[in-house]
Amino acid sequence: MSRVAANLSYLTIYNPTLRPSGDVATDDEDAEEQAHILFYTSKERAVSRDRMLRQVGLAKALISFSEFQGVNVAKTPRPPVDKGKGKGKEKNKAEQPVVYDYHEFSVHDVALQTDIMRGYEKFKLRHGSFSSILSSSGQEALELQLERFFTIWAWSWDLEAGPEFREHLGPPLHPLQMSLVQSLDEFTSRLPDEPLYRHVLSDCPLQFPSIPSAATSALFSPPPLSTGPDDSTIKAQKSEFKREDDSKMFLGMNLDAVKMDMPKWNWPGYLTFGKGAKRPPELLAVTPMNEDKGNPDTPDVEQTADFEVDRSALEDAMISERIPAPPEKDGDADAEDGRSMADTIKPPKEGVEDSSESLEESESTPLELEPAQFSCTTVHLATTDDAQATQRQKLFYLIRDRILVAVLGFDGPEPDPSVAAEAAALAVALQENMDDEALQSTVEALPSAAKILQPKDRYVISASQQFAISSTDFDSHSGHLYNARQMLRGSEPDISEVFSRGQNPQHWHVGRRGLGTEQGAEADEEVYMEVFRKEASLTDVDNALANAIRKSRLTS
Repeated sequence: MSRVAANLSYLTIYNPTLRPSGDVATDDEDAEEQAHILFYTSKERAVSRDRMLRQVGLAKALISFSEFQGVNVAKTPRPPVDKGKGKGKEKNKAEQPVVYDYHEFSVHDVALQTDIMRGYEKFKLRHGSFSSILSSSGQEALELQLERFFTIWAWSWDLEAGPEFREHLGPPLHPLQMSLVQSLDEFTSRLPDEPLYRHVLSDCPLQFPSIPSAATSALFSPPPLSTGPDDSTIKAQKSEFKREDDSKMFLGMNLDAVKMDMPKWNWPGYLTFGKGAKRPPELLAVTPMNEDKGNPDTPDVEQTADFEVDRSALEDAMISERIPAPPEKDGDADAEDGRSMADTIKPPKEGVEDSSESLEESESTPLELEPAQFSCTTVHLATTDDAQATQRQKLFYLIRDRILVAVLGFDGPEPDPSVAAEAAALAVALQENMDDEALQSTVEALPSAAKILQPKDRYVISASQQFAISSTDFDSHSGHLYNARQMLRGSEPDISEVFSRGQNPQHWHVGRRGLGTEQGAEADEEVYMEVFRKEASLTDVDNALANAIRKSRLTS
């Protein structure tokens, strides 16, 4: 039976402190309840007012102000029960309703909560917080912004195939962030004395407003190369298309140009009846045509000269210039044809440089990059005093070598050009550091076959509930990790570790909170780990977890 994936039933956003704008009777409770609703969407095209008010009333019984969603978990239809025999069997079978088996663990509450909070943060970054829009523009403007954003967001939300577990913990930090911080410190030390927010955003989805595709493609496209004169010794002639008479054409070939001289055809060796057993000599005679410069119009006058030509070097040169090499011919066949491969080759003229030398010179010439320049967009950021009070600020960013450098806090229209140059130099330095680390990892000693076949443990660490540090190959949607996170952040404050093991396969799943200490108190870091060795004991898993924490350098 086909499985129905988990899907969104409805989504509503409401504020119980709002009041009706017009004159409403004091006993009209439905009008007051409807005034609280700022946004509502449902998978059904038409929803009655009573049903919408009932769903919002259910949400009010749970929380005072929040976003509430109704989710249908995954389900599988049950096979119908075959009861009775006879003529009325088909009629009863068509009338039976479909019964479903619901999969409770197809969605996780923690994952849904994180997705909703991430959607709200995106809205707040683009438009501002709900309270800021309500106080500055009014309720109608807030409802319009919610309609435009959350309608698209809600119905593009894939509940089951959402982000993997690491992205629920925060933006992932680059694996080499410890070594890249040095380049960032050098960059910030050369900036002017102005307030800046300093962050490295690398290898993580950007939370900025969408950049136009044309601007993005222009930033990622390399600058055009400067074209110089062509010094190649072999140049293709420009072909001119001339329309021929249809009677003289056959399959696109001009019949007048084809000479039907059968003795001069290059017959293969097995049709020469043993006459072509000899191979052509390695040194060929070259006959330059029309060496008489004083009389170029006399093609019958020839002056022959013998040149020693290396056949292998000649073929390599012709292949490098993308000119097909002539097929090898038998000696007798060349004699019958009266021509040789050397007839089509002209000796190189004096004073002409080799094309390979000009190619090396062009490759050695450094590319002239366009001057670094910031692009600008606007974001809404919360103030330090109130998280719900957002202010509109300019964000200047520069993309170079697949690295984005963003700066905040400049009050002027655009930072100084020297800052853009420093940002471009920072991007180049970061890319060089990552390339050096990748090169160093490739030259290390190759691991043994047993180590390659052994599955590697993977982990992810939530650093102060703001960023995520993980192993390079971490990618998990395991329900054990979501359950461990819910237990660690649940109502039981005494739970600090969660160990679980599956049945098939027998993998370990671990969660721990309170890593190390920070100013005399426990830190808020959390670590989640998966161990894929079924022979590993509980002690082995605990040692692997301690080793992962030690590598992250979070413990003090």
